[in-house]
Amino acid sequence: MLVPEAGRFAPAARAGFQVHFTERGSDSMAIGGLLAADAGPGADAMVIDVTVMDGDGDWRQEVRTEVIERVLAAMADACGAAEPSPAWWVTFRVIDEGS
Repeated sequence: MLVPEAGRFAPAARAGFQVHFTERGSDSMAIGGLLAADAGPGADAMVIDVTVMDGDGDWRQEVRTEVIERVLAAMADACGAAEPSPAWWVTFRVIDEGS
């Protein structure tokens, strides 16, 4: 995940970098107001939450956009998809310094 987020392999950043996976049932996710369980097979919903510390870098909108695009491209590649699904969402949150 460091490569898509930072744009390059950064060994020094690995110690402080965490990835958490939480799987939810198809009855806990909705796409367009329809439960994924009711949408049938192929309903592909994913939420990726990128959270960074304010002091870690420059998080202007264009930098956030690049991170989100890289994360989605990496997930599509990992899933063997030609492109990210429109049902994949990425949130980008910045935690204020001192929080």
